[in-house]
This record gives sequence, C-alpha cells and structure tokens, in this order.
Amino acid sequence: MSQTDSEALPPAPAGEAEIRTPHARPGFGRRVVDWYLGRPEWGSARRAASFSARELDLLSRAKAALATGNLVREPSDPSRKKVASAHAAALYSEALFWAFWSFKAEVSEPTADELWTDDSEIAREFGFAGERQTEVRKLFSMPRLGVVLAERTEADQEAAAASLKRAALVAIDIRERPLRALEAITLKALARIVLTVLLLAGVVGAAIWLRPQKPNIAAGKPWTTSSSMFECHPAQGDCGGVKTRIFFHTKDEENPWLRYDLGSKMDVSGLRIENRQDAEGARAVPLVVEVSDDGSTFKQVARRDEDFSVWKPSFSKVSARYVRLRVPRKSMLHLDEVEIYR
Repeated sequence: MSQTDSEALPPAPAGEAEIRTPHARPGFGRRVVDWYLGRPEWGSARRAASFSARELDLLSRAKAALATGNLVREPSDPSRKKVASAHAAALYSEALFWAFWSFKAEVSEPTADELWTDDSEIAREFGFAGERQTEVRKLFSMPRLGVVLAERTEADQEAAAASLKRAALVAIDIRERPLRALEAITLKALARIVLTVLLLAGVVGAAIWLRPQKPNIAAGKPWTTSSSMFECHPAQGDCGGVKTRIFFHTKDEENPWLRYDLGSKMDVSGLRIENRQDAEGARAVPLVVEVSDDGSTFKQVARRDEDFSVWKPSFSKVSARYVRLRVPRKSMLHLDEVEIYR
C-alpha cells in the first residue's frame, strides 16, 4: 500500500513552519526606520543608478558637448554667426551620440545606426513628428555634419541645431533619471528626519515651557545679611546710587553671608542663584550653600568654586528652616536673585 507524500513526510518540529515562512513581516520599529530612510525604494533606485565608470564618462562627454554647443551657437563675435548653428548642430549630434552610447557602454566603437535603432525607447521620447524624426535621425547619422550644414541656409542650420539639441537634452535627461530619483529619495529621507527632529524639539521645548515651575519657597520670606554697605532698591534698579539689579550688598569682610528664614522646617533640594550681572561677579566665588535648623549651626550642602552667571545647585532633599549663602573668605557679597526649591 503506497503512502502519499504528505503521509511519508515526518511532522515538522514545533516552530519550524514559522522559521521557514518566507518574507516575514518586519517589526514595527524596522518598518519605521525603513520609512524614514526610504529603504525599499532607495534600494531599487540605488541599483538603477549604479553606473559604471565608463557609463559616467560617456554621460559626462555628452553633457560637455551639449554645453559647448550652446556656447558655439551664441558667438560673441557676430562675424562667426554664419556657421555657428552648423558647428553647434555637430556638437549636439556628438552629445546625442555619447548619450546613446552610455546606454550601451559595453559596445566598442558603435555606429550611429547601431545606437539609434527603430525600436529605440529613447527616440520615442524625442516627440518629433514622423518626417521630422526621420530627418533628425538622418542628421545624426551624417558624417562631417558641420561641413554639410555649412552649405545650407542659416535657417536650415538653426532648425537642425534646435532639433539635435532637443534630442540630446532628452537623451541626457533619460540617462540621468535614475540619478535624480536616487537623489530625490535621499533628500526625502533627510527631510523626514529633519522635520521629525524639529517636531520632537518643538514638543520637548513646549513641554519644558509648559511644565509647572517649582514654587520658590523663599518668596516673601525674611532674609538677613552679615552686614550692609548700601541700601538697595532692585525694583528701581538702584543700589548705593549705582544702576544695578542686586538686592543687597554686604561690607568687605570675612565670610559675608545672606540667610533666609523659611519660618519653619521645610524640605529643600535646590536653589537658583543669579550672580551680579553688571560687575564684580567674582566676589561671590567660592560660594557655599548651608542649611540649619536653629540658625546657628549650619551644614554645607553645595559649593561652587568657579565663576558663574547663574548657578543651580541641587542636592539630596534636606529638612531645614534656615538656608544660608556664604563666601568663605574676605569679600563682599551681592547677588541679583535667589530662589529656593523643595
């Protein structure tokens, strides 16, 4: 008794069918990355735009001949105008030849008829009417084209130059399409990445902007200083007759300090200290932050030894009633603003 193929085969191990499944759908993260980088379309575009060095050389010659033809066609010397279009037409014909050849770079020294065949897809895009197409192809195949056209009227020369230029432009355009497609995909991927980065930056910036600010527990609390050299009026931007934003100014002394009384023990974990901005900011360095329960015995929780404009010390949360800022040397202390946070 014979067995069918399915009966003859042993059962597949668990999970093997899944492993053998072709074209498994990539994960979400991979799909997102592929979309950003344009991988599926970029891969095919990259293969289409993979020109050999020979193809690129022939295309470069075509573009150079086209550019030279444009210069010859509009001579700066009017006396050269008589044969300018004829010579330009010859250069446009060369540009078309090299553009055609770049599609068949493996062929050695092809003839014009070998490159422009009846079934040429490129020639179909020239857009010439039947008779005109035949005429342009005849011009393209004509040896010593510049010499032959020089014997014709200037109108005929110009018509020939215009037609051959159009054909050369179309052929070069078709040849460069894969390169432009690859460039467009690359630019699209870059634009997606840049726009996403800008969007994320905007979202993060908005989140930071809209984030509730920590309450300043020093607001409205009494403060004292180790001494006072001048009476300051920060609202009026004046201290001791000087235009400045500082709100206190100690004398020149050992260990000058500013102390806040929070009224009761509170959790403290950070400060924002804005140094004097108009001058003498170095007087506040080094600066130590100290806390105390009784206003007499203080414990250091932060220290700054470098010059600063704004210092935001943070530390493990401590419970204290008094917060003091002190310069541990002989100096004057004056600051623009102090905020204390839980």
